[in-house]
Amino acid sequence: MSSYLLQLPEELIQEVRQLAAANQIPLEQWLIAAITQQLEVERSFSRLRQAAQIADYERFDQILARVPD
Repeated sequence: MSSYLLQLPEELIQEVRQLAAANQIPLEQWLIAAITQQLEVERSFSRLRQAAQIADYERFDQILARVPD
């Protein structure tokens, strides 16, 4: 595992400490979970962008045109 010195605004770290305590988890574990969650969001957006690039929008419009109003 690697380490990284992270400087956070005092207000932010206080809020994060409170959230970690409220969830009864160590601060480090809370931060790892938050970073992991953001990475998953970014990966999802990346997959969606890739799918949008190869999408057949003409076919999509044809399919939608068959749906009753």
